[in-house]
Amino acid sequence: MPHALTPELRALQEQIEGYARAYGLDFFEVIFEVVDWEEITEIAAYGGYPLRYPHWRFGMEYYALAKSYTYGLSKIYEMVINNDPCYAYLLAANHWVDQKLVMAHVYAHCDFFKNNYSFAFTNRKMVDEMANHAARIRRYMETHGEDEVEQFLDICLSLDNLIDYNAPYIVRRRPEDEPGDDEDERTAVRPRRLVVRREYLDEYINPPELLEEEVRRRREERQRRQERFPREPEKDVLLFLLEHAPLQNWQRDVLGIVREEAYYFAPQGRTKIMNEGWASYWHSRIMTERALTDAEVIDYADHHSAVVAAYPGRLNPYRLGLE
Repeated sequence: MPHALTPELRALQEQIEGYARAYGLDFFEVIFEVVDWEEITEIAAYGGYPLRYPHWRFGMEYYALAKSYTYGLSKIYEMVINNDPCYAYLLAANHWVDQKLVMAHVYAHCDFFKNNYSFAFTNRKMVDEMANHAARIRRYMETHGEDEVEQFLDICLSLDNLIDYNAPYIVRRRPEDEPGDDEDERTAVRPRRLVVRREYLDEYINPPELLEEEVRRRREERQRRQERFPREPEKDVLLFLLEHAPLQNWQRDVLGIVREEAYYFAPQGRTKIMNEGWASYWHSRIMTERALTDAEVIDYADHHSAVVAAYPGRLNPYRLGLE
């Protein structure tokens, strides 16, 4: 289980937070917790949340991360989640200079979460919401059986990228009271007439047979649009399924849970490079200008260079974002 900060780490947090605020960073309250490598691996497998619904993919992710750590291929130094307050996890085995670096990195992430427009419409109480989702899905498993619920979850999770990534920022659908396809037919099929300065030229510039042809064409188009299902193309496939698929109530709720979490995580994927670059830039400034002691410079340079190093055949978001 996560542990509270020691008095030394608490004092370090206050120091790093003061430096971050002095630079003008603006963030929610940050709560740090100390975990060992097994605990941080488990939390990482759950996407950063200690309470998630049960599913085999989380176990698969855990074993992949654990093997990578065991063989020295990767190491999770920190983790922070978009929430108010922000929760961040420190690896207990980190060196002191790493704890400084990680805290500076976390405060920059929290500033990004709070102020970047991509996160403006995300749920800031997602820790509580994730726990609520887990409780609901566990209840459905008790009622309908683990296998049936898990199989349906497999289907939903295979579609969780079929959302409208721009939906939170724009209006896709007309309000009910705004004229649309249900407006008066005479208005909908009325032909476009060219402006005529001389009345005697009207029948030449706006031939009756041409106007009648346009009325017929627009009436047919309107009829095809009314018969089409859905009326307009729907980018949010999960929403379309929620509204029209023949689902049981529990299935509709599970699909809604998967859709809600997909929209929550979407900005993190879309801003990954910029987010990591922002955090790397600020941890570099805080460490080199404020936080480092003379004895820590070599260790910091070694660890920071590893974070932003270029690797053959791989894209390093820390490096690219920093550049």
